[in-house]
Amino acid sequence: MPLVEILSIGTELILGRIADTNAQWLAQQIEQVGSCVRQVTTMRDDPDEITVVIHEAIERGATHIITTGGLGPTPDDRTVDTVAAMAGCGTVTDEGLIAHFLQRLRRSGQNKISDHMGKVAIIPEVATAGPNANGWGHCIIMTYRGVELFILPGPPREVRALYPVYIEPALREAGRRSNL
Repeated sequence: MPLVEILSIGTELILGRIADTNAQWLAQQIEQVGSCVRQVTTMRDDPDEITVVIHEAIERGATHIITTGGLGPTPDDRTVDTVAAMAGCGTVTDEGLIAHFLQRLRRSGQNKISDHMGKVAIIPEVATAGPNANGWGHCIIMTYRGVELFILPGPPREVRALYPVYIEPALREAGRRSNL
């Protein structure tokens, strides 16, 4: 059975400025597919804290870790750089995401990606990016120390669009493998 930890990243969550509806919704979805949510942790946008909490989740035996938040274009969004440093790799601009962004922009008559959007297309070198058909936020997928990480944006509508496309199938497959 997949053992999942949910990590909600955002100083705004800690300070009570925004309610964390993602963790509750994700936990319900994860349980429905027969996986076990072991722990939910909320933390600040702090690289050291993010690194420690991911390592603690791995030590507790998580097979899958889902993070939400910290993928935006602002300087306090540090999840991508933190996870890349943790994995000992650099970051790259994902050309598939750039193409996806351009396609969406062209539908609204634009043909240039802003610097902010360019930052959102940066992922760890060892990761893959799953585009979001319903929004700008995407799913970053990577394996670290044998654990599958799904790095999601913070807006709930983005999380709800990405979960059934990338995370649910992975959890179902991991559940099938563990039952063999």
